[in-house]
Amino acid sequence: MGKTNDNSLQLNERQREIVKMIDRNGAARVADLSSMFHVSEETIRRDFEKLEKDKLLRKIHGGALKVDQGVETPQLHRQSKNAEEKQVIAKKAASFVENGDIIAVDASTTALMVVQHVKDKSITVITNSIGVTMELSTEDHIRVILIGGYLSKASMSLVGNFAERVIEDYHVDKFFFSCLGVDIQRGVSEMHEDQALVKKQLISISENLYLLADSSKFGEKSLFRLCDVSILDYLITDNKVSMNSIREVNKSGVSIIVGDEN
Repeated sequence: MGKTNDNSLQLNERQREIVKMIDRNGAARVADLSSMFHVSEETIRRDFEKLEKDKLLRKIHGGALKVDQGVETPQLHRQSKNAEEKQVIAKKAASFVENGDIIAVDASTTALMVVQHVKDKSITVITNSIGVTMELSTEDHIRVILIGGYLSKASMSLVGNFAERVIEDYHVDKFFFSCLGVDIQRGVSEMHEDQALVKKQLISISENLYLLADSSKFGEKSLFRLCDVSILDYLITDNKVSMNSIREVNKSGVSIIVGDEN
């Protein structure tokens, strides 16, 4: 936000507040800002146009992001971020997979780690992740269903309307997925719309939901809301999560499970 101070003199009060909110939260939706400021959605879109021109935000469909966000982080970079915590979470999550299960996993790096620990199981795996598909391609006793769509190169996953329509025909026993943010009020949220829509479809056909979220995700809010925290069956995290976060999740009726390094 290097130009904020210079350009802020040219902004009205609402626009300055929008910049502050997006700088603080990372993202904002047109509909939410329209309601908050009691103006039309078209007015907010015009604000976004000016603010993007001033390089104070990045417009996307339905909202806006901080200028340093918006492009999916490449998978190799995501794998290295909080890798130890993700491995602990993945190992714990894998312990819930049983022979005969039909599971779904998203294109997150944590989900990729989960399938590395279930290769001894006879299961069906539904995914939009090319990485997961390749990881399981040599396992004869694991049936892999790759959801079709167009390629997101950064996450090496398939997304889009076709992927969402195909998902409707399936049934899933257990869905293991990650997110960008977990907040009791905002719920579970994701930065990228294409990934969010696929995850929402998988949530809708799954009997049991397992959210895999390392401690850095707690208290974070992102642009696209996936679901309420309360509809989760399990939230699996690492041992760096705060006791206050554990209490909040427990109050919502969700079983929170803290992985260990054993």
